[in-house]
Amino acid sequence: MTRQLVIEYVLDGHRRGYDFTSSTHGFADDELKLVWRSAMPRGQGWGQYAGARSLKCFPLGEQRRVAVCETSVTDTQDENGRGGIRRAVIDVLNQADYFAFLDLRLMNLPNQVRARLDRLPTFGQRLAITNSLLSYKKKQLVLLHPFTDPDRWQLMEGLVIKLALDPIGPMRRWGRVIPFTTLALNHQDEAPLVALPLAKSATVDKKTPSIRI
Repeated sequence: MTRQLVIEYVLDGHRRGYDFTSSTHGFADDELKLVWRSAMPRGQGWGQYAGARSLKCFPLGEQRRVAVCETSVTDTQDENGRGGIRRAVIDVLNQADYFAFLDLRLMNLPNQVRARLDRLPTFGQRLAITNSLLSYKKKQLVLLHPFTDPDRWQLMEGLVIKLALDPIGPMRRWGRVIPFTTLALNHQDEAPLVALPLAKSATVDKKTPSIRI
């Protein structure tokens, strides 16, 4: 059975800021803490990415469940006039439903995006990913790509999902469910598989493997 949580910015009342705005009934405290820490993609400067969306998935607890978090970047401003307020909708799925969800997500991408995905990752990119992960021996891979608009970023969303479903060599040691984020602005404290706009490449430390797509 699907269970859902929502995190969004509360502008009214005394406790302004991000909070759960859906019922949290039925979730254990440790589950809520993990979702709170992990649901939204990392980084600052989201005001430049209004209209973008980020899909973030990670195991939840020890009962073969997965949190599927879709964050949308709105054009709403907070009380101080800062834009880029985000809203996250989190569904909790069992593993079978989770993988079916990823398959359907890929299938529903526009035809032109799926046509390009058929050629990705290229042989050279696969080799670079393998060599980087073996050389750095670090449990994270950063994919870099120019961000021009939310629709064109669907290519990166599709590639990240494709790699999560069919991981390359060393990625398989990360487990059956590979945590990933399709759009973040900083890789630190992020999922093992994460995509960043190329403009954020300077934030990637030299010890973390990164591949430009």
